[in-house]
Amino acid sequence: MLLGGSGFIGGRLARRLQAQGDAPVIVDRVRPSLPDVEYHAAGLRTVGDLMPDVLESVQAVYLLAWTTKPQEADQSPAGDLESNVMATLHLLDCMTRLQRRPRLIFISTGGAAYGPAAPTPTPESACVDPIGAYAIGKLVCERYLALYHRQHGLDYLVARPGNPYGEGQDPQANQGAVAVFLGRLARNESITIWGDGGVIRDYLYIDDLVAGLAAMLDYQPADAAAPRIFNFGSGVGVSLTQLLQKIAAVTGVTPLVRHEPARAVDVPGVILDCTRAKQLLGWSVATELEVGLAQTWRRFAADGDKLKQQDD
Repeated sequence: MLLGGSGFIGGRLARRLQAQGDAPVIVDRVRPSLPDVEYHAAGLRTVGDLMPDVLESVQAVYLLAWTTKPQEADQSPAGDLESNVMATLHLLDCMTRLQRRPRLIFISTGGAAYGPAAPTPTPESACVDPIGAYAIGKLVCERYLALYHRQHGLDYLVARPGNPYGEGQDPQANQGAVAVFLGRLARNESITIWGDGGVIRDYLYIDDLVAGLAAMLDYQPADAAAPRIFNFGSGVGVSLTQLLQKIAAVTGVTPLVRHEPARAVDVPGVILDCTRAKQLLGWSVATELEVGLAQTWRRFAADGDKLKQQDD
């Protein structure tokens, strides 16, 4: 089951699961574009009450649903807590009452969890030090998953992805630099950089991320002390200035850039150490950034007229 499966990551993950012979069940308030998939209209808070029989029938629950982005969470921490953390706790309570409990795979954050003082590349064992409400909420849910595992035997895993990008990502959103930049380029608009362009991120092509998420289905922790948290990233740090240079090289278009003051919510640098995922899941990155950008740009360029119409 994919809670929030109609979104960018969920839609691509559902296709991956279908391709490998699984039958994904998507639960979302928005109907998915993927045909021939079982779909239920529900939200994170209601799915446990409405569909306990469906929950008991699936191998795993991917918890992708999250109602806020970093800036929105900072603007209303209480709202973020209520709509995400409390809703997740309600789901966990519902799952403890099931006769057969599926594994819960929580999509957390690697881009904002570790904070500005983390070593680079950053392993899962590094201290977490979030500087924004969005990451705090994600990490609180991680802690509750560990608690429910100890107290109720709930099987769980946590994915901490870097900055996923690729075809299907919303260019109109305020999150996802690659999608936003390429979308504005396709519409012949200027690109806004917050700060001097030195913010470093770990960009991961969407197909590489969903390959890692799919691999989590088969992982069996060897014992009680076995890892349950996994980073997913390229292991390569790219600044916003470098990203724009790569975009220009791939597209043949030099972006028009304007700078705004840096935002307090932005961690200066994120580079993830993914050794654990390679060793225990057999996962590795298959798509270099330039290749992923080229594939993403082809779709954005083809949809350029449609994007312009949405703005009109």
